[in-house]
Amino acid sequence: MAYSISDEEKLARDLASRGVSRFTEVSGGPSYDICGYIFGVGVLFLLLHVGAFFDIYAVQLSKFTGDYAETRATVVSHSSQREYVYHINSFPEDHDNKLVEVSEVTTYYIKAVGDDGTEFNFVGSTNYGKKGSKLRIKYSKIAPWRYYYVAADDLSHMSHDMSFGLAVLVLSFLAFAGTYAVFRWKRQRQMDMESGPYLPVLRTSRCEVRTVYISGNSRSRSPVKSSIRSRKEYAPVFRYAMPDGTELLFQGKWTKKYPGGEAVNEEKEFRIYMVNPENRRNNRFFIKEIPRQA
Repeated sequence: MAYSISDEEKLARDLASRGVSRFTEVSGGPSYDICGYIFGVGVLFLLLHVGAFFDIYAVQLSKFTGDYAETRATVVSHSSQREYVYHINSFPEDHDNKLVEVSEVTTYYIKAVGDDGTEFNFVGSTNYGKKGSKLRIKYSKIAPWRYYYVAADDLSHMSHDMSFGLAVLVLSFLAFAGTYAVFRWKRQRQMDMESGPYLPVLRTSRCEVRTVYISGNSRSRSPVKSSIRSRKEYAPVFRYAMPDGTELLFQGKWTKKYPGGEAVNEEKEFRIYMVNPENRRNNRFFIKEIPRQA
């Protein structure tokens, strides 16, 4: 990003001409909070995927314990139960006019016996075939009544839960890809800002002090009840001295810990970056703190 305000001197003159006695709109720089939110959504989708494919993962993990097994099985019992579910919706503008929707739900009860004598029971909305049908089943020998699944050669035997699991896996991948894309965009934005001019400032011995009143999880700057607890918060003040003697003052972030005085300047270097130096009405800035080189 090319700045017309290309150096420290021009930036200082521009800020001095804005007539601001103290710059207080301090920012933490580009916020990465949204990356955490998107990443959390991705983790949620991933957990839903694992839940839908839990039996498959459990069986595959049994390969490492030596309990994995695979068998051809024959359906020996097949039945189904059909139910109709009625949904009654009322129109908000006319409560006497109701719409009835009917959906059909079929539940299958299937029992299969493997060539090795292991029995498997399936209950759900997936039809694995009629009596006499052949199935290829993978299972864990340590718990064959719980961890097993039909190893379908195509998607015809995929249960609705597994279809849902695949869908949320795709959503999880998109969320993680979105997290990476947003992070890169935020990082590039920060690098663009840091490639522009900055003001090397010094921390002064002055700091702003305020009292914060706390009641439970709420905050207020003015007491309402005498029982409300209070604490002090501090904001350090930084200065930049221009050749003509003019000082530019910048107020840092509020903190519960007293920030200390000028001695910290011997150990740390502080740089002021304007969020948008070209916009004279935007006085937001962030402070970068780095160890001072010996």
